[in-house]
Amino acid sequence: MKLRNLLTAFFATGIFLTSCVKNDDPTGASTGTLQSAVTGDCSPLVVNGIYMVDSVLTSNNYVDVQVNVTVGGSFEIKSDSINGYSFKKTGTISAGLNTIRLYASGKPVATGTNTFTVVYGGTACNFTVTVFAAGGGFGTALYTLGGSPGNCSVSNITGNYIVGLGMTAGNKVETTVNVSSTGTYNLPGVAINGVTFSGSGVFTNPGIQNIFLSASGTPASPGVFTYPLTNGATNCNFSISYTSVITNATYALSGFPGNCTAAQINGTYTAGTALTASNTAVINVNVTSPGVYTISTTTVNGISFSASGTFNITGPQQVTLTGAGTPTTAGPVNLQVSGSGNVCGISVTVL
Repeated sequence: MKLRNLLTAFFATGIFLTSCVKNDDPTGASTGTLQSAVTGDCSPLVVNGIYMVDSVLTSNNYVDVQVNVTVGGSFEIKSDSINGYSFKKTGTISAGLNTIRLYASGKPVATGTNTFTVVYGGTACNFTVTVFAAGGGFGTALYTLGGSPGNCSVSNITGNYIVGLGMTAGNKVETTVNVSSTGTYNLPGVAINGVTFSGSGVFTNPGIQNIFLSASGTPASPGVFTYPLTNGATNCNFSISYTSVITNATYALSGFPGNCTAAQINGTYTAGTALTASNTAVINVNVTSPGVYTISTTTVNGISFSASGTFNITGPQQVTLTGAGTPTTAGPVNLQVSGSGNVCGISVTVL
């Protein structure tokens, strides 16, 4: 009787402990839910790109949705196909709140507003895309600047800002706007410290979305300079810090010293097949001091990931590491990500 009671307690304890283990192993299928509003619309949502009749969609055509992942693993998030095109993304994802970029494929065949349904993990949400006639015919957009009338809602600043070093295509400021009426936009900017930030393009869909302001010119002096941005009745400003020399950034890898928090693995990994530009790993970092950075992984099973660039703002940010090499054998591959003196782990499944 005592032996039977002891065995019963042992198995019960084993079941309890098993139920408490959280499966973050990305070798299986992930589980989670799409973030959406009460109306069923995907929220938050970013729709990017110009959608025109008979124009083949490119990597500039995408939507960003958010998913709350409870168990990390592989995923496939896709929309239905409407009017000749659709949206889709596959890869591996870690537990937590993640932003997933669904790339468009196909070619719109008719003008109008198309409402898509995105499906993931038994949940669904909707978003709309406006298709314009071939050749454009856009009017002038109506929109407000995010952060007005204070600091602009800047999400990213890229490139090096060094005195005497001319601006390149990599010097950009990414900021948020809220579009109420679609059409063209133009933000010419003003020259301060020898540098101008400007942007123009077309808003093809209403709602909150990001735009890029490109820098031109050559910085004349070191220091922090404030740039005003004006659109109609709304205005905001952002600051750029110019230095005389390149300094190293100080930052922490999210998840250190364990698994990288909410890391997203993109692309397909097959034994004997070399990695391409689609094989990336997106990790999260928290920047405490701006400057240049280099982040890389160990080489395991013939593959590795790395990235380098400049952090120009402090706070939480994402870094995309590009994969390299050729995996030799199938199975899970655990890699250590290193940067700024700390490490965290990611896992890739090779087919």
